Amino acid sequence: MRTAKIFLFCTLSLLMVPLQAQKKLFKGKPIEFGGTIGVSNYMGDLAKAVAVQEFNPMGGLICRFNLSDWVTLRGNALFGQISGDDKNFADNDAFRKQRNLNFKSNIVEFGGTVEWNFKGFGETQNANPRSPFLFAGVAVFKFNPKTQFKYMPTDPNGVALHGTDLQKYDNQWIELQPLGTEGQETTKYNDRRRYALTQISIPIGMGYKQQFNGVWAWGVELGVRKTFTDYLDDISLDYVDNQIVGGNSGSLAAALKDRGPELGYQNFDNGLGRGNSANKDWYMFLNFTITRKIVGGKTICFQF
Repeated sequence: MRTAKIFLFCTLSLLMVPLQAQKKLFKGKPIEFGGTIGVSNYMGDLAKAVAVQEFNPMGGLICRFNLSDWVTLRGNALFGQISGDDKNFADNDAFRKQRNLNFKSNIVEFGGTVEWNFKGFGETQNANPRSPFLFAGVAVFKFNPKTQFKYMPTDPNGVALHGTDLQKYDNQWIELQPLGTEGQETTKYNDRRRYALTQISIPIGMGYKQQFNGVWAWGVELGVRKTFTDYLDDISLDYVDNQIVGGNSGSLAAALKDRGPELGYQNFDNGLGRGNSANKDWYMFLNFTITRKIVGGKTICFQF
C-alpha cells in the first residue's frame, strides 16, 4: 500500500508540472520518476542455466529519492514474463527429454530497494553526474504458471493417450496451480498445500546511471530476485500416481503432471523425483531506465 501511494504521488506531481513554464527551480534532494524496459528470465527446475530462448519482454515504472549522493531510495512497479522448457536442455539429458515439461508465467512485482552509488551521484552534470551502483531490497510479486495442452488421442506408438473429454482443451493455456500436479491436497498427500501465487522476493543487483542534462537521467541494470518458493514453474517434489492426481483434479491434471507419454515414453513411477525442492527458483530482469526530476534537486534552470 505504501509503495502504491509513493507511485501515485510521483505520477500526480509529474502531471502538475506546467508544460508552458519557461523555467523550473529545483531545491534540495530530488524525487525522480520514470520508466524501464528490458527483458526477463528465470532459473529453476526447467533451466540448467539461463536459456537464451526464454528471454521475454519486461517493463514498468520507477520512482527514486536521492537521500544523499551515496544512497538512493527507490520504488518499483514492474511487469514481465518468465518461461522454461525441458526441450532447451534435452539433447544431452535423457531425464529432461522424457520429462518434457514446460511453462510460462506473468510476473507482477511491487518493491522497494536501496541503491548504493559507488562514486556518489550528484544531481547536475557538474557534480558526479554518473555512477555505478549496487542495490538490494524487498518485493511482493504475483505469478501464475501455465502450460499449453496439446490434445493427442494416441501417442507416437499408437497407444491411446487422451480421452475425448480433453479435446476441448486443445491448444489452451492451462493454469497449473489449481490442478495440484504433485498431489497437493489429495487424501494421500493432504500435508502438501497448494503454493501461494503471491510471494515475497529479495531483489539484488548492480547497475550504472548517468545524468544527460539537468533534468533527465538514464541507466542500465541487472537484477536477480531470490524467492522463497520452488514453484515458479510448478515443479518441485516427485511424481504422484495418475489415479491420485486424476481422482482429485480430473484427467487434465493427470495428463499435465507427466508429459513423457506425449513422446511415447511410459509414465514415471510414483515417488520418482520430478524436481529438486532443495533449490528455490529465481527470476531476473535486465533493463534500461530513464527518469526525470519532478520534485526537489540542486538549483538548476532548464528550458521546456
